[in-house]
Amino acid sequence: MTTRQQQALRPLRRWVIVVCGVLAVVVTAAVLVWLLAEAGSDPGRRIEAIKTGFTVGLAGGGSIVLFLAVRRQWHQEVVAVITTRDADERRLTDLYVKATEHLGSPLAQVRIAGLYALERLAQENPHQRQVVTDVISAYLRMPFADGDDDLETQQELHVRRSAGTILTTHLREPEFWGVTVDLSRAVLVDFNARGCVFTGGLNCEKVVFIGVARFTDARFAGVARFVDADFRDTSRFTGVTFEDDVLFSGVRSRDSRWFLGARLTNHKAVLEIPGFHVEPDGTIKPDAPAR
Repeated sequence: MTTRQQQALRPLRRWVIVVCGVLAVVVTAAVLVWLLAEAGSDPGRRIEAIKTGFTVGLAGGGSIVLFLAVRRQWHQEVVAVITTRDADERRLTDLYVKATEHLGSPLAQVRIAGLYALERLAQENPHQRQVVTDVISAYLRMPFADGDDDLETQQELHVRRSAGTILTTHLREPEFWGVTVDLSRAVLVDFNARGCVFTGGLNCEKVVFIGVARFTDARFAGVARFVDADFRDTSRFTGVTFEDDVLFSGVRSRDSRWFLGARLTNHKAVLEIPGFHVEPDGTIKPDAPAR
């Protein structure tokens, strides 16, 4: 509950009610005295003055009662709204805790279920999307060695492939989340970011890409940081648009056709791609071989 809500729910002081009651009595008495003075000694006019005075008093008292009734109704509505909001927050917290607990399960199918539970939570609650993205990214950052070819390793590869798919699905329309992604030191499997929009750029420093890494037609609105990344299979940045610094120093890759059709739209941005340079029109081209 916020401070403003606490102030709004502050109970009415008793002295306020007493003052309002006394004020109503004083006003009624003053009106009655004034009307009786105006009526003089005429019995008929004095009776009418008394009726009018008490009518004024009843109107004043009724106004106070009406005010208290309205305030009580408003108070109940505010409490109902806050109660509903707290219940929703508790429900979200429970869903979040249960989903993240699944990520620690030794069973691959349970971990995948946890990932998709987090996705559903973020899809239905936009204010949770950045948190869910950070949790999935943190999972992908957990240590993992892919050297073994046993069943457990194959299952973990499948889990990481699913996690990457969840992220990239919501980095493009029609289910765009507009979140910032930090995958530094992560292990990604068959990461397909084709057509994705990275509104805050992308940090893939020291990332290990297992399988094909696709960034075809993606757009980086912020810094694209792939320093010391390890591409262990095919990597594609064909048609990519970079709008900020492009940092690929220390990258390990077997592919020499990375940036076919890629462009750097910000001519003041830094380009650090060994073996490539920027043409005047912003096109990224490989350096000419030395003669």
